[in-house]
Amino acid sequence: MPDHPGVPEGLRAYARPTHADGTFDHDRAGRPRVRRVHLRAHPPTPPERPAGLVNDADWNWATSVPRRWNTIMAKLGDRAEDVALAFARAGCVGLEHDYRLGTICHPPRGWAPHPDLQAARQEQNRQRAARAAAQNTEARRLAADLAHHPTAGPLVAILRAQRGGPYRDHVIEAARAFLNDSTTTDAGRAAPWAAVCWLKRGTKSDYDRDQEPLAEGGQGAVYSGVHKHIHIPIALKQLRYGDEDALHRMRREISIGHLYGQHPNVMPVLDSDSDGRWFVMPLANGSAAGHAERLRRETGALRYLVTAVCEGLRRPHIDDRIHRDIKPANVLLLNGTWVVADWGLGRQPRGETSVPRRTRTGTGFGSEGFAAPELSSGNPHNVTAAADIYSIGRLIAAILTGERPEQNLPLMPASGPWVAVVAETTLHKPTDRPQNVDELLGLLKDIP
Repeated sequence: MPDHPGVPEGLRAYARPTHADGTFDHDRAGRPRVRRVHLRAHPPTPPERPAGLVNDADWNWATSVPRRWNTIMAKLGDRAEDVALAFARAGCVGLEHDYRLGTICHPPRGWAPHPDLQAARQEQNRQRAARAAAQNTEARRLAADLAHHPTAGPLVAILRAQRGGPYRDHVIEAARAFLNDSTTTDAGRAAPWAAVCWLKRGTKSDYDRDQEPLAEGGQGAVYSGVHKHIHIPIALKQLRYGDEDALHRMRREISIGHLYGQHPNVMPVLDSDSDGRWFVMPLANGSAAGHAERLRRETGALRYLVTAVCEGLRRPHIDDRIHRDIKPANVLLLNGTWVVADWGLGRQPRGETSVPRRTRTGTGFGSEGFAAPELSSGNPHNVTAAADIYSIGRLIAAILTGERPEQNLPLMPASGPWVAVVAETTLHKPTDRPQNVDELLGLLKDIP
């Protein structure tokens, strides 16, 4: 074998020059070389440690990240070439040639793998082909089973696509879970965004999002986007700040979205990261603030909204959870139905409450103008459902008047049946207001 002064003896066991003069100048893409060589362990094949060659610390050091050959020689001394050869025979070593315009992790043009390594790679390719064949068989079987469930169309489309790899394995597991969940398979109709939840895995790269946010709040920004693999529109909310208080609120919002998201009047959480720094929800068609003119104009439209908000709050109130931030921007229109969103300032049940200052936004508690008086005086952790009832009354007044309420100043519609509802719900003392959503809904009996 021709000698090559730029490659140490041990690494020539991995790859050898096939040109007569043993030289090379460029990689396969024609990029000029810089004479440096790295030793690298390639996943998914785990390296098998040569017995007696290195201790635990040296072995972990050698296999954790790519190392320059001279660094390996300095670290391992006369053991380095034996380690390199053992890696090569295991099929998990790469020559990494650094070029001026990039890094190539394969032998350059004119080089061929050592026979030992070539045999190992052929075995890896055989195993990879066997796994791919098994995956294709399972994907076809699941696609046939799912064909009886129209709502599973997005899963079937991915399973039938001729694409292997880890994501297809993920879809296979999602399909199995779908078929094993009778509440899902028996449903005659699923929400348009259901497949996003079935495919959730806490990976932000599964989504494309717009550069500019749809909305920005105290703790996070909301972006419109799409699921890359099934092309379903979504909204992605992520933290604007990384402080502990903002993170705690985001986690609370995710938790409540999971707890009550099956209710048609609560915004569901479809996917999120394990740390709670972002989450995905369905893409809504605007908020009550954006639909205020239509809500004023169309008979029954505002009553429909108020009823939906009450129904969305019913179960959380029973569980002693208070939203504390009901306002037009936090009531969203989703697939033709109003839903309560943004539970970041929500009060957890007594005994599960957290640091009081975490409920503060702006100069008071909740959102100024919509927050009940007791949220800015006394202990906001001791509020009852009457605090949310107050905010619903202020929401009604803001929509009907087109004005933003000022804190502790009355705001009433000019006339009409809603005047009495707003008056009853926004009384200063919590005990004088309706005490639950059923009492509020009882006030709507004369509302057209």
